[in-house]
Amino acid sequence: MVKKRTKFDIGPSTNGLALPDEKTLPYPLRVQAIYVQIGDYVQPASHPIYTLMDSAGAQHTYSFDLPGQVTRISVRPGQIFTRRQRIFEFCCDSLALDFAAEVPPSKVKPLMAPPIQPRVMTAQRPRPQPDAAQVKVAAPRPQRRKQALAASAVIVLIGAAALLSLGGTSDKSEKVAEQPVDKTSNATIVVSD
Repeated sequence: MVKKRTKFDIGPSTNGLALPDEKTLPYPLRVQAIYVQIGDYVQPASHPIYTLMDSAGAQHTYSFDLPGQVTRISVRPGQIFTRRQRIFEFCCDSLALDFAAEVPPSKVKPLMAPPIQPRVMTAQRPRPQPDAAQVKVAAPRPQRRKQALAASAVIVLIGAAALLSLGGTSDKSEKVAEQPVDKTSNATIVVSD
């Protein structure tokens, strides 16, 4: 038994609405407002779908050319497009046409995109680019941590080796036997680096 779809169910996508052709409007295009939500039923004459602003600053409002139900919205207000693509999908089967016929004209408040603010450009001298040989690439943090740990381990080992070579230990219980000195010898010891 097949369950009959109610007015509140989303129908299958059968048609779509794409951005205007590049020959019709100068790209890039900015979506200024979207007037529908998923699940809304629309009529071509009384339900605007979205408003675009072209690269010249003119605004254009579009409607779907058939009555039906909005099943998918692939765009958001403020989004900028540089090429043509599908941005809405609709269900236009017989059940959606029947439900759309009962819908009153649209009273939805548009979702407006924030206005485009011009960027202030100041005249700045171009920064000199460093020579490739002078550029140091910073090591990632975990690698720097490992390097610091290895360097401190080497310092501890060098210190321990130096302490042991001097014969000094912190233990005073060991006594080092002194070697007898031959006072009859006239030998000179020369130390050189």
